[in-house]
Amino acid sequence: MRLRKARFKQERGDVGRSPLREAFHRLFKHRAAVIGGIYVILLILVALFVDTTIFAKIIGREPRPLIAPKHYAEVSFFERDLPPGTPGYPLGSDYLGRDILSRTLYGTRVSLSVAVVAATVSLVIGLTYGVISGFSPTGVDNVMMRFVDFLYGFPLLIFIILLQAYFKAVSRQGATGFIGVMVNIDKALGGMFFLFVALGILNWIGMARLARGQTLSVKQKEYIEAARAVGASNLRIVFRHVLPNIIGPCIVAETLAIPGYILTEAFLSFIGLGVTPPTPSWGLMISETYQGLRTYPWETLVPGAALATTTLAFNFLGDGLRDAFDPRLRGTYTK
Repeated sequence: MRLRKARFKQERGDVGRSPLREAFHRLFKHRAAVIGGIYVILLILVALFVDTTIFAKIIGREPRPLIAPKHYAEVSFFERDLPPGTPGYPLGSDYLGRDILSRTLYGTRVSLSVAVVAATVSLVIGLTYGVISGFSPTGVDNVMMRFVDFLYGFPLLIFIILLQAYFKAVSRQGATGFIGVMVNIDKALGGMFFLFVALGILNWIGMARLARGQTLSVKQKEYIEAARAVGASNLRIVFRHVLPNIIGPCIVAETLAIPGYILTEAFLSFIGLGVTPPTPSWGLMISETYQGLRTYPWETLVPGAALATTTLAFNFLGDGLRDAFDPRLRGTYTK
């Protein structure tokens, strides 16, 4: 009987495989997630090496295009609205004669920066708040979660739009002191700093509720009681037992939220409340060219396709991570 069980486990491939290794094994069997992950890795490489910004300080020179054929702000009024395939313009040019391929590649940096910063801020703040709330006494937990419920009453998108409108007005009028420093940072980042602030200021509340629920579930486990019995402090219990057991679902949930951050940035740029021109954003590119869709469709379709494929890739990757790290699905499917 034991030999038969061992042979059955060996056929399943579970012998000697840790839970993390087993999760990655299931992830690599999820074809859509693998394709999405490869696409995301390619986007990261493009965002890092679209120009020589990351090497500029080392080599002591001004940044210049590396992967992109041209600089995103390079204008040629004699080469406007060129169709794809034109020499020097593989995907055509826009109404100012700027290379669409170069602007689309530079737009990858904006979208991924917003996605990474917004997801990181949401994860750090939400996870910290949720764990403190879930691990605290009932009275403290109730007060903290009522504050989260109060924040849920704000319409998130409208609140972000109002914040961006305020930040843009302050940036145009000029400011001094701390606000002036923030304005200068925003100008140096091409209008992305205030976008980071606006997206991160309320997006953590969903993560806080998830982390609080996971903490409430974990702190009732036997190993937590055992840790208390041997005299472990609350801080040690949180960092050694609670966080390692809840971080997986939280990261997966944040990965699934990344497409929403990218679409929100594109929407804000589309209505003029995102990045500052001429910094390229896919939403801004669509906003500038959609009126000529029937005449020059490539000017809108190229950034639209980039936006659609990027959100799909993150959705596929997040879906695969969710299935891979769900212990209830262990060994049950292949896609």
